Amino acid sequence: MDKLKIAEWGEKLKTGGAQMSRMVSDKVKDILQAPTLESKMVDEATLETLEEPNWGMNMRICAQINNQEFNATEIVKAIKRKISGKSPVSQRLSLELLEACAMNCDKIFSEVASERVLDEMVLLVKNGEADSENRSRAFQLVRAWGQSQDLAYLPVFKQTYMSLEGDNGLNTRNEENPVAGQSSLESLMQRPVPVPPPGSYPVPIQEQARGDDGGGLDYNFGNLSIKDKKEQIEITRNSLELLSSMLNTEGKPNHTEDELTVSLMEKCKQSQPLIQMIIESTTDDEGVLFEALHVNDELQRVLSIYNETMKKASVVEQKSSGSKDAGPPKPTEEEHLPVKQKDVEDGKHAETPGSSNKTVKEDKEVKIELGLSSDEDEK
Repeated sequence: MDKLKIAEWGEKLKTGGAQMSRMVSDKVKDILQAPTLESKMVDEATLETLEEPNWGMNMRICAQINNQEFNATEIVKAIKRKISGKSPVSQRLSLELLEACAMNCDKIFSEVASERVLDEMVLLVKNGEADSENRSRAFQLVRAWGQSQDLAYLPVFKQTYMSLEGDNGLNTRNEENPVAGQSSLESLMQRPVPVPPPGSYPVPIQEQARGDDGGGLDYNFGNLSIKDKKEQIEITRNSLELLSSMLNTEGKPNHTEDELTVSLMEKCKQSQPLIQMIIESTTDDEGVLFEALHVNDELQRVLSIYNETMKKASVVEQKSSGSKDAGPPKPTEEEHLPVKQKDVEDGKHAETPGSSNKTVKEDKEVKIELGLSSDEDEK
């Protein structure tokens, strides 16, 4: 046997053994460590009994991290434990919580890098026995973070994505074993789509994007199963409910400019053509068709509310800026003239009869002083 191969296997075994030892050590520490307030909050936000993410709890955790009431490191550690767990529901909810924290908290990315959360996400992506939706979701987050220019100062994100993308399971199909190829990661991500630009988090659970040529959508909705259509409808409904609740929140005049509100708005706009295509392609299930029609109506209603709110905010802003810019009335050109110049110009352009009589009288007085007779004056 080739010595180089033996040495390579030995190096892999050594590296894998060290990694396994570290993982076991971390898990033992987690077991022996008493639960913290942060871990309890994460447990509550990722309960297996939850059907959908508890957005209120997620936003509360983000707010307490920003207010330094929660330790961001402990939150990330708790999320990492959930990702490495066996419950598909907890894994899915923990990925949603991780994304919410990453989008709303400045220091989360450095904690994600230092706590090696990406390692757990890669293991989840490569685990063929794990839930396919969770694997897809984890890959989407790794890809978005790896391609984000805003995270260039943390090379681990790009390195992790590049190593995952370079894996044979991503780019090549296992021709010798078609069954294994179907469960490979390439099969899982068989419809790759462009990643949205940095700052456009959250990444949609099923990314909706157009092709590079700006043509039709990547999805072929005519071939989607009823389950996939229901899932897309449910995703859109959840985004709608959250956006609607934020728009109806009182005491927030500029809520339309919030980062989360804008991202939810973009997500709803992306979902609108998808829902319409589901309506057009659904002919064999009245229940799905009815749900799609209802969600489409809600989409139009919420989008119109958002647009109307934006118009009102724009009008108010223009009025306020106009009142600030408008100073005291500018003086006329006549008011700018000096007093003497003004009087001279008044004399030139407006001589009254009284003023002309006064001039004749003054001329007579001058003649008398010079000794001129009145007769000559009369002549």
